[in-house]
Amino acid sequence: MSTLNLAAFGLYLAAFAGIWIGPARRHLIVAAWVLGCLLHAWNLFSPGWAFDFNFFNAIALTAWLINTLVLIWTLFRPCLHLGLVTLPCAFAAIWIEPTVASSALPDSSIVLAHILISLLAYGALILAGAQALMLLLKEHYLGPSHLNTRASAVLPALDRMDAMLMELIAFGLLLLSIGLAVGGAGLQDPITPATLHKMAFSTLAWVTLVILLWGRWRFGWRGKLAAGITLTAMVFLLFGFLGTKLVLEVILGS
Repeated sequence: MSTLNLAAFGLYLAAFAGIWIGPARRHLIVAAWVLGCLLHAWNLFSPGWAFDFNFFNAIALTAWLINTLVLIWTLFRPCLHLGLVTLPCAFAAIWIEPTVASSALPDSSIVLAHILISLLAYGALILAGAQALMLLLKEHYLGPSHLNTRASAVLPALDRMDAMLMELIAFGLLLLSIGLAVGGAGLQDPITPATLHKMAFSTLAWVTLVILLWGRWRFGWRGKLAAGITLTAMVFLLFGFLGTKLVLEVILGS
């Protein structure tokens, strides 16, 4: 592990501990988190600032992205609790040393736009999955025997968490819709099985989230039902996003 990654790991760990102990010193938690993200980013992008988007780099970049998105979102919503899910992802990603890029960024601006928008969409929707997990945890700890537990104290009120879940889903779905549209417009080469795999699972996730928002508007779906549907969509996204790379690069070695 490089010195930068070791320092980032320590800062991430300090932020996680601060959230778990209690967000009273919010500014210290955010400061440690921001510094950790900056050091992690430097280690990810410093080799010529070109990124080879292989499987392990994709995991590292995704972990960094979701933690950065949480920090940005804290400017608008009380969401430090998401660090209980996203920071452990960063702990794992810290151990993945980025490889020097073997290829430049795509020549096509449409393809590059599709990649960037899709990454943001995946990041926002992974946060929605983390929020769904936290919502289920909050519901579990609502019983009288759990009211004084640490998890119950750290997590926001249930109605606030439910509202934030819908906000994340709506934002992520908008980005995913744009990403799919831009990706479809940028298709020039024949569709490969890998591309078809990504398109199929991304579309399944899109349909699942549209159904959830429709159910929320029409029937008031919330709580465990909304969280379960959200996590189903996240599974589809992860199969499409990382599943293809796992099979092609790690299992098949191609």
